[in-house]
Amino acid sequence: MKNKTISMILCSIVLCCSCINDLDVMQKSSINASSMWQEESDFTAAMYGCCYSFRNAYKVNLTYWGDFRSGIIGPGLGSFNANAHVNNVLTSSEGKGTNWSTLYTCINDCNVLLKHIDDIDWSDLAKKNQIMANAYFLRAYCYFTIVRTWGDAPLMTTGIESDKDDVTPTRSAAYLIYEQIEKDLNQAESFMPESVKDCSIGNLGAINMLQADYYLWCYQTREHDPAQLTAAETAVDKVLENTSYGLLDNYADVFSINNKKNKEIIFCIHFQKETEEMSTYYDDYLIPTSKCPEDAYYIENDLIKTGSQDQWYSFSTTFRNLITSEETDTRSETSFMSYTVPETGNTYSWINKFPGEWESNVRYFISDIPLYRYSEALLFKAEIELEKGGDALEWLNKVAKRAYGKDNYYSDELTDSQVREALLNERLKEFAAEGKSWYDYIRLGYAFIKIPSLVGRQNETNILLWPISSACFTDNPNIRQTVGYN
Repeated sequence: MKNKTISMILCSIVLCCSCINDLDVMQKSSINASSMWQEESDFTAAMYGCCYSFRNAYKVNLTYWGDFRSGIIGPGLGSFNANAHVNNVLTSSEGKGTNWSTLYTCINDCNVLLKHIDDIDWSDLAKKNQIMANAYFLRAYCYFTIVRTWGDAPLMTTGIESDKDDVTPTRSAAYLIYEQIEKDLNQAESFMPESVKDCSIGNLGAINMLQADYYLWCYQTREHDPAQLTAAETAVDKVLENTSYGLLDNYADVFSINNKKNKEIIFCIHFQKETEEMSTYYDDYLIPTSKCPEDAYYIENDLIKTGSQDQWYSFSTTFRNLITSEETDTRSETSFMSYTVPETGNTYSWINKFPGEWESNVRYFISDIPLYRYSEALLFKAEIELEKGGDALEWLNKVAKRAYGKDNYYSDELTDSQVREALLNERLKEFAAEGKSWYDYIRLGYAFIKIPSLVGRQNETNILLWPISSACFTDNPNIRQTVGYN
């Protein structure tokens, strides 16, 4: 979205003058609420307002929630400040990833939109359905993140529009949040028009991928109900049967800023120049210019990718070894790159997947962040087949062929446990720096086996959940810290 569009949305939808206690949900004044919902265009603006708050929630926190506790992140050139995550010793004083306020801002925006959706008579019912479907989808996505991250949490489905509403909720039991996610996904799928193809907002493919993700998670980590596995398969098959999607031949092309919204991208966070949301956490992964002053030529020509601040993080040595373990793996340099300057012998390394655009010695972080890709549909299918006792390798090898350039890279002589480990490794390599590794370790049953800081800690209360920041409960006596944390 352009600045003008964002300004309109902020002024008409999410502009507020105060915060609501522990949730930090942005208020809509009663004046704005009563004058806002007059025309169909108001609801279109509201839908994009929900998308804006969704991007705001994930553009920084995605990497904290999805990667920092799994052992794949390590020090860069700057002072490393994620020891609590890497060692899994989080407390409420940790600011990175422990505050759920941006998620609840998005949820509240969706709630308010749904609250008012029938305030007018609609001439374009397809547009109304798309708007409702997006609100249900984004709310389900946020709650799926919340319940996997914190477990019990406030369950809010009625929009807060003033301080007269209930602004001191308690933490609801996790099973209630799971039930709400399933309801929202069913609603989203029932309302979403097939004609919606834009992968930067909710669409049927994105809804189906979230359904597959949700049901696989429930099957693997909760009830282990065969019906959940069937539901996951039904959802992912809809994506695999959709001819709009497919694997690109070249892995690097998936992330190219000159090839955005390609057929492999099912759902993404979209960035472009001249938008305030362009700032992302990927700046933390690149080399600071101050650390390589004698190599200016290589900076200017983008052979060394530099950012505007220090390189706080990189991949850990263990993870770096994994993604570079196969010389034929074409994904390695897209995810992680090292460059040695011939004249000085200086070597620089950085996470390379989302560097944006380098123009006139300025870096613009305009790389889209994919949340669901077609390759994940293939790997979801492989996981489902493995659980069913079917042919998981058929699907795993489709991803492996692009990576290694070889048919049947994984042989049918592998045991089920070897296939499961191969599936985990392929997910780690395929989605490096995409905020999925933490959930993959948990869902596939490797958290206490392969994450070094968690080995032998399976009996610690809620160790796989997160504490909430003290900012989330200081002003609300009804909120309690996650059990097991202080």
